[in-house]
Amino acid sequence: MALASNSSSSVLSSTNASSRDRTAEFLSAVRSFQNRPVNGVVGRPSQSHPSKNTDQHQQYSEFMKVAKVISKDLSNTYAKLEKLTLLAKKRTLFDDRPQEIQELTYIIREDITNLNKQIAHLQGFMKKQQNQQQNTKAHSANVVVALQSKLANMSSEFKQVLEVRTENLKAQRSRREQFSGSVPVVSDLPAAALTGGPFGSSQNGSKGSVLLRDAAYQAHGGEAVAIDMGAADNRTNRSQTQQQVFADETESYLQSRSDAVQSIESTIVELGGIFQQLALMVREQEEMVQRIDSNVDDAQLNVEAAHDELLRYFRSVSSNRWLMLKVFGVVLVFVVIFAIFFA
Repeated sequence: MALASNSSSSVLSSTNASSRDRTAEFLSAVRSFQNRPVNGVVGRPSQSHPSKNTDQHQQYSEFMKVAKVISKDLSNTYAKLEKLTLLAKKRTLFDDRPQEIQELTYIIREDITNLNKQIAHLQGFMKKQQNQQQNTKAHSANVVVALQSKLANMSSEFKQVLEVRTENLKAQRSRREQFSGSVPVVSDLPAAALTGGPFGSSQNGSKGSVLLRDAAYQAHGGEAVAIDMGAADNRTNRSQTQQQVFADETESYLQSRSDAVQSIESTIVELGGIFQQLALMVREQEEMVQRIDSNVDDAQLNVEAAHDELLRYFRSVSSNRWLMLKVFGVVLVFVVIFAIFFA
């Protein structure tokens, strides 16, 4: 037991004597590695990289939030466009709601204009993200292109609905003019009652209606009368007044329809301007996507070249390994021969 205790104490004393604290050397090596220039750039502390990644993540999150809001606005505008489509395709005169159609047309036009501005702002925000990775840039570009495509399709459908509405208004106007034209009034009285002389006698000796003749005779106390001019004037004035009121109503209706057609035409012109802006943005996005595609192709070529270099290095290392094995085998053979014959 005493021998065992003495041996263990000697081992501990020898271990303590052989070990030493090299923490200071480790810290100095770490600092020298951080300050060592890599590719001409002095190394920075590792805390800067997390902050940079955090900024990139915040920018990307903000981009996706704006894209989500634009997508939601597109969905709401699509719902309004569907309602306008149902109203614009109605061809009856009695179920037409021009006021509601004009309000929806104005609202959808303003929504499309605002969405176009929001997508342009989103595209500008994407261009400012210079420090993003290639896959993030490609995804952002695809998101912008998808939103632009949705807006272009919705604008095209809106234009088609307005054209359908214009055709319906023209058809309604033509039908109204067809049925509201000047129609001659046909009297239900016989010709003898209209062409009679005194007591219905005409100039050629024919007689008029007996009923008119008796009514005129009784109204004037048995005296003969040719025609009641006061009643005729009243009927003429009443007819002219009705025709004037009807003409005013027709003119106001046609004026409202003309204003609606002009509003639709101006909206179509504005949609043409929006289409031009969308085409310009799509062309810019196409150029950016082509640049990203070329960068991806360059990266693929670089990866393939690096793979070839690694294979070449592996072949060289393999050939050197076989050479080392051959040399070691020759040396081993000489050692064996020397040990057998010269020992």
